[in-house]
Amino acid sequence: MEKSENKRIRTLIVLHAILVFLEAVALAHDIRVFGAGLFQYYTINSNVLQMVVSVLIIRHLFRNRGAALPGGIRVCHLICAVCLTITFFIALLVLAPQEGFAYYFLSDVAPINHFLGPLLSVVTFAFLDRPERLPKYALFAPMAASLTYGFIALILNIAHVLDGPYFFLRVYDEAASTVIMWFAIIAVLCIGLSSLYLGIRRARRKS
Repeated sequence: MEKSENKRIRTLIVLHAILVFLEAVALAHDIRVFGAGLFQYYTINSNVLQMVVSVLIIRHLFRNRGAALPGGIRVCHLICAVCLTITFFIALLVLAPQEGFAYYFLSDVAPINHFLGPLLSVVTFAFLDRPERLPKYALFAPMAASLTYGFIALILNIAHVLDGPYFFLRVYDEAASTVIMWFAIIAVLCIGLSSLYLGIRRARRKS
């Protein structure tokens, strides 16, 4: 059992180190391309948060080998896993059909932001982290984070400070029903994905 646990911890450290490296590469690229405006993007915010969370997890695992992660870090990791999964689905099912699959999944650091980041985040959270219970509010944390971003971006669009960056945030171009519908879709996705990933952890506890 101890050998298996040590292997799990080593795997977690390696995967989070890969995540930190990949996210740092993506962030350097995004800073060069978008400058100070990079944080207007939900995708970039989610990936940067994952980089920070991965650094905290690596630090904890080295200092407290085998100990469970603090609840706050696990909740933040859940937020990352859910938000990054949403970036993957939105890019795959909504944006790529409009502007091309290659642009959203093959160009520059798109493979990191839209596929590798989400994949590694979900694998490390749902399948490799010790499956301790999370606080009850964790189920709603990704939705709260996503809607907070959305409402801030919406207000900035209304004030003509931002243009988008996503079509459903352009309140002067889209019908109010479209804006409301996309906020509802994202909220439902957040709850559904949170339930799925927490359910996987719960099943691991019982096995």
